[in-house]
Amino acid sequence: MGAFAISYCTNLYSTQIYTNSSSKARRHSRLSSTIHVFPFNVCLKRKKVAHRWHSMVLATAAGDQPVIQELSNPKMLEDMIQQARAAVENGLRDGKSRQMLQLLLPVDQRQLNFLDTEPRDYPCGIREEFNACSRVVTSILQGLQVTEGSAKILSRPFGEFENEMDPMAVLYPTNSSVASIVFPISDSLKQIKSLAKDSEKRPVLIVNPQWRSTGQVVSDFGFGPWKRQAEEFLASFEPVYVLLEQRVGEASNILSGVGGVVRILRFYPSDWQIYLMAWDGTSDLIGTTEKQPTYKELEKFVVEARKRIPWKAPPRMVGGSEPAPPPLPKSLSRLLSDEEINEMDKISLRQALIARELPTSGKIETLKERLKDAQKNSIKP
Repeated sequence: MGAFAISYCTNLYSTQIYTNSSSKARRHSRLSSTIHVFPFNVCLKRKKVAHRWHSMVLATAAGDQPVIQELSNPKMLEDMIQQARAAVENGLRDGKSRQMLQLLLPVDQRQLNFLDTEPRDYPCGIREEFNACSRVVTSILQGLQVTEGSAKILSRPFGEFENEMDPMAVLYPTNSSVASIVFPISDSLKQIKSLAKDSEKRPVLIVNPQWRSTGQVVSDFGFGPWKRQAEEFLASFEPVYVLLEQRVGEASNILSGVGGVVRILRFYPSDWQIYLMAWDGTSDLIGTTEKQPTYKELEKFVVEARKRIPWKAPPRMVGGSEPAPPPLPKSLSRLLSDEEINEMDKISLRQALIARELPTSGKIETLKERLKDAQKNSIKP
C-alpha cells in the first residue's frame, strides 16, 4: 500500500504535504480532519497534540508514488512560480479543469526584492503589472505536464476589443492544451463562459482577475440576478493557488506595535496560511483558515501574534536602513559565463548585484562589467 501523509513542523512554521495521483485519498484527507497550525501548538480537530511533529498517514492504492511539496512563504519569485505550477498540477489530478490563480506580482518594491513590503511613492501602471503577470504565467505554463512538447507560449488579446486601460490576454501553448486568461474584467465574462465550455477537454485558468464583487456599493457584475449568475459561474473555478499581501492596522508604525503586513498563501488542496512579514524579509506562520480569511480575521491573528512577535527592526519611514539583501535566485546563484551575463536584462543584473551587496547604479554595460569582476574575484584562490 502507498501512503498519503501530511506532516506539520510547528517550530519551523512550515508544512509538508505528500500528494499522489489518488484523488480519493486527497479528498478523504480534506474531509476527515480540520487542522490549524499556530506557533506554539498544533490543533487536530481542536485537540492539542503534545508533539512538535505530527503526521497523518492515509492508505492509498498500491504503486502510487508520492510527490513531496513543502509549503512555506515564498522567498523568491521562482518559489512562487514553482508552487503555483505544482498547485495547478494537483488540481488537474483531482479533475479541477477550471482553476483560478492570484499571484503576487514582481513589480514596484518586489521587482528586485520579492520580500520587500514597503510600498513605493510612485507605483507602476496597469500595463506594467499586466506584462509582469504575463511573464510569470508563461513560466508557470511552460513547466506543466499538459504543455510538454510545446515549448512556446503564445498570447493574444482577450475580450470583444482591445482596451489600453484594461489590458487582457489569453496565454496558451502551441498544442492548445490549456488556456490561461490574464487580467480579465467583468465585461469579459461572456467570453470566459464561452472558453470554459470545453474546459473538460482543455483546462481554463483565470489569473489575477480585475473585478470586484464586494467592498463597494454595486458589484462589478451588477446586482440581483446578474450578480448571482456571475458569482455562481465563477464559483466553478477552484482557487488552486493564491499569494496575496495585505496591510493590517498600522502596518508601518513601530510605535503602535499592533499592525503588520501579512501574506496569505493557499496551495491546493491545503488550507489558507497566514504569514506575518517582518521588515528584514523573514516571516512567521501565525495561523490557517479553511476559507479565505476576512480582514477582521486577519486583524485578530495579527493582534494575537504581536503579543509574542515584536517588530524586528524599524521601518524605513521611521529612520531605518534599507532591507536586508534578498535571497539570490537559483538561476543566478551559480557562476555565470560572460555570454550569459551579456544576455541578462537590467533587472536580472541588479538582482544579482543586490544579493552580492554590490552597487546597482550605472548603465547596463557598467552593471555587466561589475558582475563579471565580482565573479572573477570570487573564484580567486
